[in-house]
Amino acid sequence: MKKVIETKVRIEGEGDSKERALNIALGNIQKKVMKEYKGNMIIRIEPVNVDVVEAMETSYIERFLFIFAPRKRSKFRVVLDVDVKLFLLDVEEIRFETVEQGNSLKGQIMGNNFLK
Repeated sequence: MKKVIETKVRIEGEGDSKERALNIALGNIQKKVMKEYKGNMIIRIEPVNVDVVEAMETSYIERFLFIFAPRKRSKFRVVLDVDVKLFLLDVEEIRFETVEQGNSLKGQIMGNNFLK
């Protein structure tokens, strides 16, 4: 029912600062893991190790009306390989009991809570 899996996830993020790019990249871990492990309830995602695959800074000059107030702007992009430990709960293995209730007009109108 409960599984522990270790896997590697490649994530990337872009931002106006180094911190923002890393924050966006690390925030994408959950989305990536949810796509790969459908049908399982993820209890916990624990990053074990982070490896930087690519870290790039792109600089450019920004100007107002193409000639006024030039300023240097930077964009940061990071690609990471993150080793994660996943704690999963397999929903398909949970056995649910089936309880059938009778259909009555009074129960449908008043709700099943009032049938006693």
